[in-house]
Amino acid sequence: MALIIGNIIALIGSILMVYVGVIKDKKGILFVQSLQIALLAISNLVLNGISGFIINTINFIRNIICYKEALSLKVKILLSIISIILTIYFNNHGLLGYLPLISGLIYLWFMTVKDVIKFKILIIVSVVFWLIYDFIIQSYTASVFDLITIIISSISVIKLKRKN
Repeated sequence: MALIIGNIIALIGSILMVYVGVIKDKKGILFVQSLQIALLAISNLVLNGISGFIINTINFIRNIICYKEALSLKVKILLSIISIILTIYFNNHGLLGYLPLISGLIYLWFMTVKDVIKFKILIIVSVVFWLIYDFIIQSYTASVFDLITIIISSISVIKLKRKN
């Protein structure tokens, strides 16, 4: 039953992830993305993906801070340290349980990149880690959306590179 509930919650969160793509203002994006992240955190918890729950909770906090102001170096360091400590302590999936941590840290430190192609590559790289992790914890609906995100972002990068 937890598998079904976790996947339904992940589906709703993933649909919100797609919806973020049509929102035009930054505050709206951050708000809907925060809801998406919260739902995916809950889904991770239901599916016993503790590392994913931790990183999505940290990502939710990151978005709340970003809603009010840009992330300072001190905040990035603090969020990184908290992420690392909590993931090491509560990880329940061995080496694969560190994939959300790696993804979260990569995104946190490079999310301010200005170049669109580099930003899309950042998304691809961070979502690849989530794809593997989501599949491991049996979050199949999130895995499908992860794969779609990787494919669409990759096509977009190719088109942008051809254009340049």
